[in-house]
Amino acid sequence: MTDYLLEITFDDPSDEDVIQSKLFLTASTGSTSTEDSVLAYFDSAADRDAAADVLRDFETRAFERERLDWLEKYQQSLEPLFIGKRFVVVPDPSLIPEGADLTIIVPQEQAFGTGSHETTSLCIELLETLELRGKRGLDIGAGSGILALAMHRLGATKVIAFDNDTDAYGALRENRIRNSVPDSAMPLFIGSVEAMRGGTFDVVTMNIIPEVIVPLLGGVVPRLDASSRLVLSGILIVKRDEVVAAAGTHGLTLVDERERGEWWAGVFQPVRS
Repeated sequence: MTDYLLEITFDDPSDEDVIQSKLFLTASTGSTSTEDSVLAYFDSAADRDAAADVLRDFETRAFERERLDWLEKYQQSLEPLFIGKRFVVVPDPSLIPEGADLTIIVPQEQAFGTGSHETTSLCIELLETLELRGKRGLDIGAGSGILALAMHRLGATKVIAFDNDTDAYGALRENRIRNSVPDSAMPLFIGSVEAMRGGTFDVVTMNIIPEVIVPLLGGVVPRLDASSRLVLSGILIVKRDEVVAAAGTHGLTLVDERERGEWWAGVFQPVRS
């Protein structure tokens, strides 16, 4: 497709408001501005020429150029994200590479977690080290649900995912559908740990921040049994000792840990009595 453009130049900055007001009366589909010009877009030469007549008091220049499909250009720039030994995270199924093992589909425009941040990739790498086949998981502060989806891909039969941000629910539901996970295998809700019924989980993930994690530990530990694992991330390396100490006061011991950049993540288990 072709864009038909009209460049309108001016000397007095106040003229820009006059030009924009006149463009509002034309068939312009939009415009951009610089310090001394306005570039207006039109779908046809006739619309552009009519606008030039409306703006005849100003110096104008008409020209054409091929329209860029910015969405296609953006999609072409996307690449699969490889995490750990087995995972590939992609924004669209068309980008899944041949021979991929464990795949997760999460659009990159989502603000709730796409796998590109170190805290998320550290969590997924630690999940790879755990036995999840046939297990029950819990993803606290789930965001996009990427960690819950990772647990499913690793064989968990049921993972509950929840967040206290109401805006996260749409992303959680859509990503569950995108990844063909049955509703019953990945129940979702908006709320807190206190809203859950009784029961324990084999693996629990919390990729948040220490200021949220530490106060929640008292409500999370009762959801663990002697063989459970708690994966904590979203933690700066400088906060590592603080989190480990807080976990220790709740009867948890550190059994594995990883760092990347300025971030730290760890796996905890209840201290065996």
